[in-house]
Amino acid sequence: MATGPMTDQRTPPGDPDADAAEGVSRQIRQTGGPPKGSGPRAKFDPHLTDMVIDEVTSTGITNVLGRLVRDTRASSGMVIDRAGQIIVFNGQEYRAEMMMLGALIAGTYASTREMAKILHEEHFRMLLQEGSKEKIFTEAVGDHWLVSVIFDRNTHLGLVKVLCNRATMDLIQILDRAIETNRNRPRQQDAGLARITGDTIDLLFRKDDA
Repeated sequence: MATGPMTDQRTPPGDPDADAAEGVSRQIRQTGGPPKGSGPRAKFDPHLTDMVIDEVTSTGITNVLGRLVRDTRASSGMVIDRAGQIIVFNGQEYRAEMMMLGALIAGTYASTREMAKILHEEHFRMLLQEGSKEKIFTEAVGDHWLVSVIFDRNTHLGLVKVLCNRATMDLIQILDRAIETNRNRPRQQDAGLARITGDTIDLLFRKDDA
């Protein structure tokens, strides 16, 4: 599924870590995933399997996340999809571990969704992991994205909740626009691939008159 490169507004140009992370953002990728109608992704819109994060969408997410990280004094923040793919990352702390963190946060959140079903809840919208030094607060952005911030004990949790909820509302608007844009985006076939496929079939099944 096509998408733009991961965006990080604090990363200087030519940063090798950013180069290594480029391509991490593969929004709502479903290759060989669970069957439709089962598992935590069952409610996902099938039209989003090839969702493209364009420059306008990426810039909007970057601005919202940057403001959230700054106002909460978080060390790092990220917007990820439900598969754990990083869409935008902000911050220098935990940069080397960001891909692993994204996957683990998404996995943990998926587990809470299953727990919610057992308790006859639609879902648990927020998730808090608290250690002696660091905390991770995660909130759902619609049915497709998650926003997470990592902060220390000097930041008040109540402030993080309020600001994260505000950021989530902004991100939902961005997500809705991205969904609409992708639904209206014309699907173009790869003419080169079609030609190669046709030539290969002709080669395999042609009759040898010689």
